[in-house]
Amino acid sequence: MPKRKIRISDIVKRLGHKLRSTAGHELMTYLVFLLIAVVIWYMNALNKDYTTDLKFKVKYTGMPEDKVLVNSPPDQLKLTVNAQGFTLLKYKLGFTFYPITLETNYHTMRKNGSAERGGYFLVTQSAFDKIAIQLGSDLKLRSISPDTLHFLFSETVKKNVSVKPRLHLHFGKEFLPKGPMQVNPATVTVTGPQAIIDTMQYVYTREKTFKRLKDTLRTEITLQEVDKLRYSSDHVNIVQPIERHTEATITVPIEPVNLPEGFTMKTFPGTVTVSCMVSIIDFEKLQPYMFRVVADYASIKDIKDNQAKVKLNLLKSPDYVSDVKFQPKNVEFIIEK
Repeated sequence: MPKRKIRISDIVKRLGHKLRSTAGHELMTYLVFLLIAVVIWYMNALNKDYTTDLKFKVKYTGMPEDKVLVNSPPDQLKLTVNAQGFTLLKYKLGFTFYPITLETNYHTMRKNGSAERGGYFLVTQSAFDKIAIQLGSDLKLRSISPDTLHFLFSETVKKNVSVKPRLHLHFGKEFLPKGPMQVNPATVTVTGPQAIIDTMQYVYTREKTFKRLKDTLRTEITLQEVDKLRYSSDHVNIVQPIERHTEATITVPIEPVNLPEGFTMKTFPGTVTVSCMVSIIDFEKLQPYMFRVVADYASIKDIKDNQAKVKLNLLKSPDYVSDVKFQPKNVEFIIEK
């Protein structure tokens, strides 16, 4: 005989028919009473007191300001507590966890055998009462583990270090920065282990991107944290002036330089056209003398007759212009005595 396929839908239908039968009603009644009995038993069990272990995050406060912590003490404590079942259930499900604050200063810690190398320890039993208060009246503290916490400190040094922003600026069409970025404070005092501080050149800000800028940027940026280091300020204020720019062109004479005494140089042409981007406000300021384009005689000593052109160099331009270009790059010349 061919095997008959059994479908889940058929099983569900049959089960439904049975439940609607008299026997099914009896089964449902039994299950309801059984569920009620389980709930009553569970509620009664939760009303009783139990002793169990709970893990709490720990936050260390009051660290000595003249030292820096170089090891990593435990980030959580295991507390043996006694409480009602309902209370413990909330903690087990993670609904009411909060960090335990533990003071770690010269009054609460003791020096150990390696104190000359910065070694200290804290007996957690000495903080028993303060931890018990933080737990509140619902939990009764019985014991703390580990019983001893070890701390290793290093002597600190201070150094003034320049702040370097890590901002990615993207400007709207025809808008560009006007002048340098202003950082306040420009330097911060860094405190930490000498081995780390001696290698520091900059303190960097966190990276941040700004898009379609069309007005002066003013923002507060936090400094990038470095493990074991403390800053005199954890943020800096940034100001970047931004203005609408336009392209300007100006004719600038070519200046021969490094000529031997008694010699003159003539270039063809005698001027170049300089183009640059400048803010609308500064557009009228531009004058030819603000730019310096030179033809250096020293660069043509080995030049051949069939290559009688000299390369031009731009040596000076105003600090408020950008994207400076000039044409031509090379010009013909003659030397006269």
